[in-house]
Amino acid sequence: MTFVDTIEDIVANLAIVTAYLFFTNQLILKKVELGDKLSSAMIWKVGVAAGLLGILLMSFTVHLNGTLLDFRQLAIIIAAMYGGIYSSMIAAVMILAMRLFAFGEVTISTVIAASNTIIIALAVGAVCYQSFSYRKKWIYSIVICNACTALVFVINVGEQAVIPIVSYVVMMFIGGLLTAYLVDFLNKANVQFKRNEKEATVDFLTGLSNNRSFDAKYQSLLRMAETKGECLSLALIDIDFFKKVNDTYGHVNGDVVLKELGTVLRETARSFDTVSRNGGEEFSVLLYDTPHEHALGIAEKLRLAVGKHPFKLTDGTSLQVTVSVGVATYPHTSKERLMEQADEALYKAKASGRNQVCSNQRVLVLSP
Repeated sequence: MTFVDTIEDIVANLAIVTAYLFFTNQLILKKVELGDKLSSAMIWKVGVAAGLLGILLMSFTVHLNGTLLDFRQLAIIIAAMYGGIYSSMIAAVMILAMRLFAFGEVTISTVIAASNTIIIALAVGAVCYQSFSYRKKWIYSIVICNACTALVFVINVGEQAVIPIVSYVVMMFIGGLLTAYLVDFLNKANVQFKRNEKEATVDFLTGLSNNRSFDAKYQSLLRMAETKGECLSLALIDIDFFKKVNDTYGHVNGDVVLKELGTVLRETARSFDTVSRNGGEEFSVLLYDTPHEHALGIAEKLRLAVGKHPFKLTDGTSLQVTVSVGVATYPHTSKERLMEQADEALYKAKASGRNQVCSNQRVLVLSP
């Protein structure tokens, strides 16, 4: 094998690593960030995917003066970076099994090399559990791989191990830097993707579903209610005299009121209800499989919770806020008019003196 052939082998291996990272990022890791606590299923997916990469890299070895080198340890590091010691061990066991049983006769040398894979997986996995920076984790992991593999070369080859060791260290240094860069690049892309996805569906101020997310959920629940013959109730909520709050206390305190109101509504509503900020001071709650009378009771509970809550302003003082609520229910009204009916009920509540729950069927007036 010439020097050019060796370079071609290294480039081919790095191309495999690059393709693997982009492929698994799309299929498995698109919504995963480095440092996330993964589910058991995801730990297995990361470990198996990395194990397959390690096996593939073993098949495309780098030939150097009669010595065979490969990048299988990069697969173990990748597994440890995402899934910790459990993923790295899963990958290592797969690589070990392939090394022992699929590459010919089992000898002392192959057993030592295979055992080295397990040791590296444990050590690298332990490193990735530490609170080191991302850069330090990669540096320490590469150093561990180089040290352990160098020891294996010394045991198996003796004095002739110098050239393979130097070659492997250089190869792993280059491959490790490239892989670390690619993993970091893809992780930042995933972080940005999750941020964009959240901003597209979550109201930035209150953390509730935004109007876009509400529309999608509203249409989905309407279709489900129609198909299954169930109810869907909609409560539209508006802060009473909110303009006066902004004019008197300023827009900063107005935002404080909106944010706290979102918290009150979320904590008072049922866990499976969809609470949204539809814009400005208007909020909504989607109550699936909730008959009209029950929906009115929940709306009244929300109104009372808001009326009792002290809204703390930036200067430490407290403000009392009330809300008006309009409720409509499908199939008491058609799905085409559900939103319109809830809006009309809300208008009725405001026109009737505010701080009350209204619907087309009845009015719940504020108790003294």
